[in-house]
Amino acid sequence: MSKPNIVWLTSDHIVYSNHKQFSGYPQLSTYDRICHEGICFDNAVSVSPVCTPARGSMLTGVYPHRHGLTQNDGGGGCNLEFKQGQKLFNHYLKQEGYRNGLFGKWHCGEKRIAKDYGFEGFSCPGYGHPYWSDEYHAYLEEMGLPQAEVTVEWKFGDPSWAGKTVCLNDFPQPYRSPYFLMESCGRLNTQLETHEAYFLSHLARTWLEDVSRDDKPFCMRLDMWGPHLPYWVGKPFLNTVDPESLEPYPSFGSSLSHRPRNHRDLLNYRRREGSSPDWKDWQPILARCHEHSAMVDAAMGQVVTALDELGLAENTILVYTADHGGTMASNGELVDKGWLMVDETMRIPLAIRWPDRIDPGEISSNLVSNMDLVPTVLEAAGAQLPDPLDGRSMFDLMQSPGNTPWQDDLMLQHHGHYDEIHFQRQLRFAQFKYTAHLEDSDELYDLSRDPYELNNLWDDPGMKPVLEEAKERLIRWMNSHDDNSDYSKQLIDQISG
Repeated sequence: MSKPNIVWLTSDHIVYSNHKQFSGYPQLSTYDRICHEGICFDNAVSVSPVCTPARGSMLTGVYPHRHGLTQNDGGGGCNLEFKQGQKLFNHYLKQEGYRNGLFGKWHCGEKRIAKDYGFEGFSCPGYGHPYWSDEYHAYLEEMGLPQAEVTVEWKFGDPSWAGKTVCLNDFPQPYRSPYFLMESCGRLNTQLETHEAYFLSHLARTWLEDVSRDDKPFCMRLDMWGPHLPYWVGKPFLNTVDPESLEPYPSFGSSLSHRPRNHRDLLNYRRREGSSPDWKDWQPILARCHEHSAMVDAAMGQVVTALDELGLAENTILVYTADHGGTMASNGELVDKGWLMVDETMRIPLAIRWPDRIDPGEISSNLVSNMDLVPTVLEAAGAQLPDPLDGRSMFDLMQSPGNTPWQDDLMLQHHGHYDEIHFQRQLRFAQFKYTAHLEDSDELYDLSRDPYELNNLWDDPGMKPVLEEAKERLIRWMNSHDDNSDYSKQLIDQISG
C-alpha cells in the first residue's frame, strides 16, 4: 500500500464550550463529521495553553522546555526562535519522499518562518496578520473581492470603538499591529470569502489540486488564525445564535478565592481593564464567538470537501485539532487564557479519520495531547522518529482503541504569558488534576465531581493520599523528561518540601 497522505487541520484558541457541544450551541460541522467518520479523542489536552509553546511542540514532538519557545514572542526571556539546527516533523517526512505544505499561522519565530524549514505554502513572521500580505491582496484580485471591512460591536475595555467601521487591510496609524482590535468582535460587512479563514482555505485547496497531480505522498498543515479573537462574523453565520439563549457559564462571576493568588491577580487586572460582571454584557460577545467558531470550522470543511472531490480521501489521514483553548466569559469574567491551566484553556478537540484503518464513530477517553500528533504522523508515514521525543504515537491507539495499552497519567506545562513568568506543571491521572505553582498555592480537582474547578481540594485533609500520589507522579514525569531547569528544580523542591 502506498504511503498515506496527511492533512492536519489546526484551529487556534477554540473556546471549550464550542467543541464540547453544549445544548443550544452551533455544531462544528467539520469536526463533527470527522468524529463520525473516524475517532474522537474526548479527553485530549494541549501540551501548553499558549500559542507559541503549543505550536512549537506540534512541530517538534517535544515539550516546550526542550524546544525553548516557552512563551509567545520571546516573552519571559525565552527563545524567540527555534535553536539553530532544530528539525521539525516535516524534515523526517521529506526523507520519506513527502511534499510538505503549511498554510496559515506560524507564531514560532520572526526571522525564520515555515518556508525556511522546508514547507511550501504561506505563513507570516510571528503572530502575523494575513490581511497585510501580498498573497492576500493577490487573492482578492484573483477572486474579484473587495478589501475586508468590519463594523466593531465590542472592544474589550474601550466602548468608544463600538459602531466604528474598519478596513482590515489597512489599520490606521498608530494602530498598525496584529494585536490591534484583537479582543474585539463585530460584523464582517464584505463577502465571507474576504475573511482570512476562507483565504487560507483557498490556498490550501489550490495546493491540494497541485499535489493531486504528483506521484509523491504529501502532508499539509492548515493552521487557522481563528477562532481566536477577534470574532468577525459574516453571513450566513451572522446572527445564527440568540444571545439571550446563552446561560451563564458555571464559573462566571466567581471570585476565584479558592484558587492560587496568580489567578486572582489576573482576574483583578482584567477587571481594572474593564471586564464586565454582568452576564448580559457577555451574551452578544459569546454569541459572536460561537458563530465565528462555526464559520472557521466551515472554512476548514471546504478542504475536507476538496479531498473528496480530488479522490484523495481514501488514502489520507485527516486530523482536526487546536493549539489550546480560551477562557471567554468563564473563571470570573476572563477573556483570553492568561497563565491559567484550567480546562477551558487546556481541553482541545481532536479527531482523526483514516478510511479502512479507523472504524467510524470510535471514541477514546485516553489522555492524549496535541504533542502526540508528531510521532503519530511520522509513524504512519514510516518515517524516522526524532530523538529526543516526548510525544507518544497514537498510531495503534487510533486503530484499536480498546486493545492498545496506554499511559494512565500525563504532564503538561506552562511558563507564563504576557511577558510574566508563572511557572507551572500539571499532572492529570484518573479523574484528578493537580497543578503545581512555583511560589504559590497549588490546585487539585476531582473532575468527575467538579468539571468546572469550583472546589480546590489541595488543602483538604481527606485528599492527602491523592495529593501525595499526584506529586510523586509529577516529579517522576519531570525527571524522566529532563525537565531540569533552575525553575524546575525549585518546583520539585517545593513539591517535595
